[in-house]
Amino acid sequence: MNKLFNINNIDIYDINTTILINSKYKYREDAVNYINNNCEVFTRYSISNIFDIDNSVLEEYNLKELKNKKDLTKIDEIKLFLLNSLKTNKNVIVFFNILTYVDSEFKNKLINDLKNKNKTIINYTTEIKETLLLDYLIVIHNNEVIMEGNTKDVLKEEKIIKKLGFNMPFIIELSNGLKYYNIVDKLYYDNESLVNDLWK
Repeated sequence: MNKLFNINNIDIYDINTTILINSKYKYREDAVNYINNNCEVFTRYSISNIFDIDNSVLEEYNLKELKNKKDLTKIDEIKLFLLNSLKTNKNVIVFFNILTYVDSEFKNKLINDLKNKNKTIINYTTEIKETLLLDYLIVIHNNEVIMEGNTKDVLKEEKIIKKLGFNMPFIIELSNGLKYYNIVDKLYYDNESLVNDLWK
């Protein structure tokens, strides 16, 4: 695993990573400059007012009606803005607490499409359910790394995660309860796998 860059003494690797934060995360100026110059950055504060998205992409995302819509909602704007990530030439996409605002279907499709384009995705979020989107997880509290590693391995540390003020993702809580009653024999990280196994 190659180191991609270092931000505030935190190593970011060349692997799709969620950075889970539960308090305001401050960045040094040199770190912000590095990200802005080397990555395509998407935040809810940087939404541009021009969207040049191909009709085929809008159709694929069931958003064609937005092309001529006069009054876009904030969520409409965010979705259109995020679709620009599919056009960038940069290899690293950084999302700063913006995926939280879009629905799961849109989010999952966007992440899968970016992965298929071999982009490295770094997602800063306060939402623990978003950790299931990517392979690697770094948990930060008060600007310090508390845990990091394979997402599924880190999420097994339920006591630490709850002590930091997070609830576990719903699908993990549900499968944990089902496992307790011997209905299933493992943890599940997505709805589809759990439903398929329950119906066997």
